[in-house]
Amino acid sequence: MTAGAPPLMQEKTPEKDPRDFIAVSWNLHKGRSPLGFKAWGAMRHWVQSTPADAYFLQEAQAQRQNLEIASGIGEAIQVPDSIASSLSRADPGNALWDCQATDIATELKLQLALGTTVVKQSRRHGNAILSPHALDLGGRWDISAHRFERRGLLVASIAFAEQRVTLLCAHLALTRAARLRQMHWIAQWIVDDAPAGPLILAGDFNDWRNDSAALFGTIGLVEVAASLGHKGKTFPSFSPALALDKMFVRGMTPLEWLVPGRKTAWLSDHLPYMARLRVD
Repeated sequence: MTAGAPPLMQEKTPEKDPRDFIAVSWNLHKGRSPLGFKAWGAMRHWVQSTPADAYFLQEAQAQRQNLEIASGIGEAIQVPDSIASSLSRADPGNALWDCQATDIATELKLQLALGTTVVKQSRRHGNAILSPHALDLGGRWDISAHRFERRGLLVASIAFAEQRVTLLCAHLALTRAARLRQMHWIAQWIVDDAPAGPLILAGDFNDWRNDSAALFGTIGLVEVAASLGHKGKTFPSFSPALALDKMFVRGMTPLEWLVPGRKTAWLSDHLPYMARLRVD
């Protein structure tokens, strides 16, 4: 170094803009891999290794535990009273429910909003929204278009970047006619009842024909992947060919489509849909 020259300075990494928001939507396939193996632990580890401001989860599974077996297991399957009451209203005092979303939230110290959609004697599943930020539950709605296929919409909100961000997690039907009805119901709710300000609608739309982009576009929502020039294919996870999962935003600017690691393909039959957004 030349005498008198200033010391070399290491280039600083640009600081994260406080308005940047990481959103993740993922169909957990009832906690099972594409090959049918239970993957709860691996899914929890993936969430832990993928920090986000909100996780929109579909098909989060809950399994009924026999009280005699549960008492021998101990705290590993205990859930907070507020969650337990929402899971076991149908059989108070008779069962404990080992819930995947609750397990992830409890282990990683995340806030949780839970909306059960399918209820059976030994198992249940539905939507969940997880966040490191304090969550306010907005509502849990049955949006089933017919009695043969149960579907739900979960609404919550968080305070972020000095604004209130509305979060909607949806799982839509397999048939096009039913999906279109559900999309219209959700769009009408957003127009009539959603609070003003930033909003994210994410989930498994089963919308391989991409009807949702035009429909939600009419009320001012932007599909994130499409706006960034990506096809957004997430299914099947090991060789994505269909863009079933969607993320629509209002009052937020899509900045980056985030690609999950290769190993994620073997955790669920859907890849996570991930994006970096900026609150306007």
